[in-house]
Amino acid sequence: MLSATTTWALYIIYMGALIAFGIYTWWSEKNKSARHFYTAGNTINWFVLCMTYIGALMSTWVFFAGPGGYYRGGFGYFMSELSYIPLFPVLTYFVMNKVWLLNTQRNYTTQADIFVDRFRSPTLRLVLAIVFFCVSMPYAAAIYIACGKAAAVATQGAISETSAVVFVGVTALLFIPFGGVKSVAWAATVQAWIFMAALWSIGISAIAYGFGGDIFEAVASVWQNTNSWFSYPGPEQWVPYSARFGYPIACAIGWTIMLPDVFIRAGYFGKDMAGQRRLMFCQPILQVIVWTGTMFIGFAAIALVPGLKGGDTELVIPMLITKIISPQAATFAAVLMAVFIWGTLAKGLSAATSHLLVAGSIISEDILNRLLKLQVSPGVHITMARLAVVALGLAALWLALNPPDLMWTLIMFAIALVMPMFPVLVAALYWRRATAPAAVIASVAGVIGVILTYRYGLGDSWYGVFGMLAAAVLMVVVSYMTKETDKEVLDEFYGALEKAEAIYYED
Repeated sequence: MLSATTTWALYIIYMGALIAFGIYTWWSEKNKSARHFYTAGNTINWFVLCMTYIGALMSTWVFFAGPGGYYRGGFGYFMSELSYIPLFPVLTYFVMNKVWLLNTQRNYTTQADIFVDRFRSPTLRLVLAIVFFCVSMPYAAAIYIACGKAAAVATQGAISETSAVVFVGVTALLFIPFGGVKSVAWAATVQAWIFMAALWSIGISAIAYGFGGDIFEAVASVWQNTNSWFSYPGPEQWVPYSARFGYPIACAIGWTIMLPDVFIRAGYFGKDMAGQRRLMFCQPILQVIVWTGTMFIGFAAIALVPGLKGGDTELVIPMLITKIISPQAATFAAVLMAVFIWGTLAKGLSAATSHLLVAGSIISEDILNRLLKLQVSPGVHITMARLAVVALGLAALWLALNPPDLMWTLIMFAIALVMPMFPVLVAALYWRRATAPAAVIASVAGVIGVILTYRYGLGDSWYGVFGMLAAAVLMVVVSYMTKETDKEVLDEFYGALEKAEAIYYED
């Protein structure tokens, strides 16, 4: 479809612009601290906050696994996605806004900071650092793989997947260490618009060229080809009753709240309370736009290229372009393929850079600074932060070049893995009787529960629900069995929360 020269030019232009933007941000803010490198010091306005959140959230799922998932899972899968969205403003209001209020007083950097501020447990910091680090790395690696696959598919093998993975991975590392979180946030804002426009333009074009723009004819074709697409549990029975509960809960808690990079965005990034409130209401709208666009592509594919199986379903976008659009409009198809490449890069890099930045903060802040008490000058500290990101980026690149067989399953497992931390967070915010031993035991046992859920074949429908329930029960039981937290610690923590509430909720 595209020549190797054209595709490389698209990659080089895009990545060159990204690196130039990172250098510009670094030059304009050369004196920033390590905290500003990682969390921007509460200076991101509401519009950038919303767009960087949606950019970090979606990953390359929307161009590969997403349309393939809707192709195989059907309309019921789409309804499962939408069912969790009303939970987002509720969880943000009662949980993440309180995290934000505390951050205005306590100046957190990593996700573990708020947990340790409440429970004062180095062991808990170590447990959380390990869990959150293990979650971040597969995401970045999977995104590099997707970007490489996009180049290979677009050029019909003229560019090898490996060479594209290396190029994207290395150039991403040239971007992140310069600008830090602010450059990542602004870049994700632009990239979010690119990938949303790419999604809808591809889906609408497929229906326009495949059915002359007649959506009713497309529906009739789907009904004739696979009428189970419109019913539960879908063509490949993806949505049994257990998944109708487990999957939305996993999305609402694990994916949109507890993943490290989105947690920091929802809890630490906002400039003011008005920004937090707009995030609460804008994100559901943006997610519906993305999910519906992704579903629309899966719907168009089942109508136009039925009968695909397995991994082929994750390539429905290039198939629609090459098989349906190209025979009628070759030039326009080439433009759409270029849009597909840039959309993949935009979506993938906004998520990959976020995950690497968070993973770097875990190493630099949680491990070296807080646990090992490494005392260095501010200049050395920021250099150490940048080196941590580079090292982790190289590790993610190595994983992308040597991927495990279950890379995509590993991503869903990562979402499940963070779910047990949610009841620990809620207890920290709302329950003075919660204790540090309970937080450690609940976190460890919850993670073990998730592992066992997958070990015994229940992970594909229940995800992290059982681990989260185990953590919630243990949090209560062990708290009552152990000594109460010192009153001075509780007064300091909840006093900071009350002070922030008095400032921001006074109206």
